[in-house]
Amino acid sequence: MNSLQLRSAIRLGGSNKQERHYLDFIISGQTLREILGINNSDLITPFGWGDNKEYEKDLIQVLTLRKKSDLETGRVMLYVCPECGDIDCGAITAIILDLGDRIVWKDFGYETGYGDVTEEYPIIEPIEIDGQSYFQAFSKLN
Repeated sequence: MNSLQLRSAIRLGGSNKQERHYLDFIISGQTLREILGINNSDLITPFGWGDNKEYEKDLIQVLTLRKKSDLETGRVMLYVCPECGDIDCGAITAIILDLGDRIVWKDFGYETGYGDVTEEYPIIEPIEIDGQSYFQAFSKLN
């Protein structure tokens, strides 16, 4: 069974790009970016870089299934725009299931705030994460 950790990462700045220090998802030692094959993507997790702590707390509630997603698709944002974190700029999302002793992330895709998943990652198998490590990783952010 996989474990989840959050680890510091940096999105380098440049022309019209803010440098962002954020927390990336680490699944059993490998970044979710690597698993999804999006290392060249400019998207980052919504954790550790924004000034809006209420936004971060709200998303933690969604990721830990204590609150429903606001997205029309019911999916959860994992990687977002590094400038604003808004779904309208596009985000990598997934369905999250609580199966008791484990959490499952599945059906990864790219979507915008316009109601459709525009790109899916069908070759990515569902990721099962030990429930204890999952909830522990997010409890450190509160």
